[in-house]
Amino acid sequence: MDWADAMQLEQVAPDAFRTTIGEEWSSLQGAHGGVVAALAMTAASRVVSELGVDPTTTVRAATFGYARGNTVGDLHLDVDVVRQGRSLVTTHVRASQGGRTTTVARLHHSTPWDGAEFSDAPPPPARPEGTVRLEWPGPAHLNNVETHLHPDTLAFAGAPRAEWIAWSRPLQSGSFDTAWLAMFGDYFPPAVFTRGTGPSRAVTIEYSIQFHSADGGWELDDDEHLTARMHAFHAHEGFAVEDGWIWLPDGTLLATTRQTRLAG
Repeated sequence: MDWADAMQLEQVAPDAFRTTIGEEWSSLQGAHGGVVAALAMTAASRVVSELGVDPTTTVRAATFGYARGNTVGDLHLDVDVVRQGRSLVTTHVRASQGGRTTTVARLHHSTPWDGAEFSDAPPPPARPEGTVRLEWPGPAHLNNVETHLHPDTLAFAGAPRAEWIAWSRPLQSGSFDTAWLAMFGDYFPPAVFTRGTGPSRAVTIEYSIQFHSADGGWELDDDEHLTARMHAFHAHEGFAVEDGWIWLPDGTLLATTRQTRLAG
């Protein structure tokens, strides 16, 4: 799997693109929603860059609503610039297959701002001995990231908490950007799988990610990994809410996520 190839877009109009999702991005149901999010972000970022915005403009927050399942194959992306201000640009992206909307996205692109600096976020968990390399026969998208799971967060283990704790890095190099992070924020199977003892339905209907750095691109050394914690803290009447934290190797909080899943 080559990430640059996966993000290739053909521009068919000033605000429209098409691409093809390969079999390597098949997921539990259809195509992986995270790679669709990454493609939508890539399309929106290209349109924004063509507006002549400040070159320090990057995506700082995005929300993706999955109206219906995406499938492996052709994907069309339409980008709408909702508003272009002096520092903040808001875009919408509609992803469709066969003329039917599959995913709708709202993204906020911005230059860095001056403001308060503090964090009450939890620190990253320490990596213990005995982490387990994630290698599943399927879904295929799980094999597109190098991931080592905490030994206490394994699928269908009946754990007391519904959470994944893991250490991950891009498969082919240490370089990654906001689009890769958008994919990675939706990379893990539903966290409710760690609490259960067998497969159950857990389909994402909304996924949000916030980027806490304006850098837009990062580089990991050969022995470095991102730390990720994905915790489904509440489930009721068939819906579960899952929060995620992604840290750089030095402990800096890089991104946070929230997903609403059908979980029943």
